[in-house]
Amino acid sequence: MDATSSPARVLAVVGPAVDRERVVDALSPLSVSVAGSAEAVVRRAEAERVDCVVLATDHLADIEAVHGAIAVPLVVVVPPDGDLSAAAARDAGAADVVPVVDSNLFERLPERVESAVAWRRRGAAAASKITEDLKEQAIDEAPVGITVADCSLPDRPLVYVNEAFETMTGYSADAALGRNCRYLQGPNTDPERVAELRRAIEAEESASVELLNYRANGETFWNRVDVAPLSGPDGEVTHYVGFQTDITERVRAEAAAERYAARVDEERARLQTLVEHIEGLLADVTSALVRAESRRELEAAVCDRVTAAGSFDCAWVGHCDLSPAVIVPNERAGTDAGFLDDLEIDRSDPDDPTARAAQTRTVQSAAVGEEGADAETVVPFDSAIAVPLVHRDTLYGVLTVYTDAAELDDEVRVVFGTLGRAVGAAIDAFESRRSLLSDERLELEIEVRDETQPLVRLAVAGECALDYEGAVSHDDGTLSLFVSTDPPTDGLADDKFESPGVAGVTRLPRGDGVGLYEVVFDAGSLTHLVADAGGRLRGLEADRDGCRFTAVVPDRGAGRALLDDLSAAAAGVELRAVRERSAPPRTGRGFAADVNAALTDRQQTALQLAHLGGFFEWPHAVTGDELAAAMDVSRATFHQHLRAAQRKLVAGFFEEGTR
Repeated sequence: MDATSSPARVLAVVGPAVDRERVVDALSPLSVSVAGSAEAVVRRAEAERVDCVVLATDHLADIEAVHGAIAVPLVVVVPPDGDLSAAAARDAGAADVVPVVDSNLFERLPERVESAVAWRRRGAAAASKITEDLKEQAIDEAPVGITVADCSLPDRPLVYVNEAFETMTGYSADAALGRNCRYLQGPNTDPERVAELRRAIEAEESASVELLNYRANGETFWNRVDVAPLSGPDGEVTHYVGFQTDITERVRAEAAAERYAARVDEERARLQTLVEHIEGLLADVTSALVRAESRRELEAAVCDRVTAAGSFDCAWVGHCDLSPAVIVPNERAGTDAGFLDDLEIDRSDPDDPTARAAQTRTVQSAAVGEEGADAETVVPFDSAIAVPLVHRDTLYGVLTVYTDAAELDDEVRVVFGTLGRAVGAAIDAFESRRSLLSDERLELEIEVRDETQPLVRLAVAGECALDYEGAVSHDDGTLSLFVSTDPPTDGLADDKFESPGVAGVTRLPRGDGVGLYEVVFDAGSLTHLVADAGGRLRGLEADRDGCRFTAVVPDRGAGRALLDDLSAAAAGVELRAVRERSAPPRTGRGFAADVNAALTDRQQTALQLAHLGGFFEWPHAVTGDELAAAMDVSRATFHQHLRAAQRKLVAGFFEEGTR
């Protein structure tokens, strides 16, 4: 067997810092012997004619002593917790270094030994095979662009380019040779980096720069250019070799990462500013709560303060304490708020943050720009945060705020939640105070879509619509509701209509031919529920689709109770609108003044004379002729004035009763 291919003979020297058995086991495929100490290596290595020495140690002096005394390769095993580094071991003469790590590099130790032995045996022969042709082939087929420029020719033209350069730049060898490679530069190439490259070449030094270059078709790419001078036998620089590497993907990835990092930093700074602004809002809103004199003024002030500093663009408050089916803006502030004119949010919509805030009574946020673009109402902002205005068990409303921020973090939602509770408590205080001191009344427009309700059944039976004309409560608990029909009909008598809860339906005489009916309800009707809540009807209509009526109640507490009672008694109860009405208590003197204002002088005189003269007693204390004579008018004229006065007086009385 040729000596160059015979098995390697190894002499192992293992110090106390390394597990001897592991080293020996790892080398077992080879012909291995073990020396007791580093001092015995020289004698043993020469006597046994070993091909390699394996030294396991953590002392640099051991390596220096062994390397200087042997002529064969030295492979060093370095323990993990020692002070000896792999670099230091190589500098001391180790042909290879095997560190002891968790990946168990002991398994690779035989390969390292065989590699060191093979290089010693056949390295010179292998190096001699590297011919000029092989070098040229390696350069031609290298995966990076390689160029050679001739410094002896004017403008240092390229005299060689490899295939990778042609592929990367799109320039063929014929188009590339004979020209300075600056043709790869273009309008957006950085002149400072070009100047840096030029200065290195003029100083006959190496350089490395990254340039935006242009391919033959005009497409840009990022090129890392490494150049180095080549000298002739006399030491003069004759050529420059250049290596071009396409780093476009790396540069683009770095640029994208930088843009993302910048956006993250910008968003973080914006959110921090946002949080600081919201925290400042708490103090501002608290002062607004103290100064506000009404709920409306309070809600307007909150919207103004939220949008004042510019972190948020638009804000509005919608009322929820009377459980409306839709939430609409009551107070608003900010820019681009025109879309709020037509905004109606279905309270049951699970995709809308305002509806979710009302349902869950928790702060909700969402991106709304893209969703709003497809909706009936376009929202001209990117994000919304909806804040429930809650105190104890009552949800008074939702504050909805819009911003162009892409996302709102948890800290913003927490601060807004605190703001919502503060506003809810202030609204509760206003409502409590108003119920005690204010003369204002609440007007509720309510729709009931329930085909089983008596008025709806009555409208269906008569094929007509019903309009409210008045109501009277009776001592026995029943209630008379007076309705007119459109078109007029006489088909609603007792014998033609029956319904649970209805004690009777009676056609009443009316001089203008309009159908007029008295509907008597037993206790528990919708009209009774309005009265039980301390309210009064002000307008009612019914048809086959349902009934709609306006109820005036003393305050929101009574309104909530009425809506709860109606929802328990009928299906399809929906609050369509809420209005606050100023309704100061009417005094007898005020009522008299209003009636007097409606009477003409003649009508007032006729009414006064009839009252004072005992005309309204029975039998009459005075005749109409006598009163007509007192007024110096005919008997017919007197009765005409008196009836007109009586009609206005009675009308005023019943209109007062509907207030």
